[in-house]
Amino acid sequence: MRVRWQVAGWVLLLCSLACAKTGTMADLKAQADEAHGADQARLCLEYAHGELEYANALFTSGDVDQAQSAVSTAMEYARKGTKAATSSGKRLKQTEIDLRKLEKRMADVAASLNLDDRPPLLKSVEELDQLRADLITAMFGKSAEPKGKS
Repeated sequence: MRVRWQVAGWVLLLCSLACAKTGTMADLKAQADEAHGADQARLCLEYAHGELEYANALFTSGDVDQAQSAVSTAMEYARKGTKAATSSGKRLKQTEIDLRKLEKRMADVAASLNLDDRPPLLKSVEELDQLRADLITAMFGKSAEPKGKS
């Protein structure tokens, strides 16, 4: 009987954490939309990471359509954060690092999916790589542009 109460307590704790995380993500999205410059770059990429983790949870639960929508939202905020960093000229290096982490995580999520569900994520991984290349070019000029990229 005691074990049942402990399990019920853990389930309740996890559910409350999930609800709190949802509120936090909504707040983060609102802050990212209102911010400008370097702050917007940081907040947008933080939100993109959160959306990707949410998408991963949706893929795991089998809700592929909603997960693809979350990936699209993550990409929208990755683009928005990159644009904010580039236009402000601030936080370029950290934005590139955050994009690289997002790209790696998205590739890991894509590798865990069924073959039919992978192409949209792999396309997003390629787009993140291009965003990173554009940031590197913005930081160091045309001479730093990776080979094979245009």
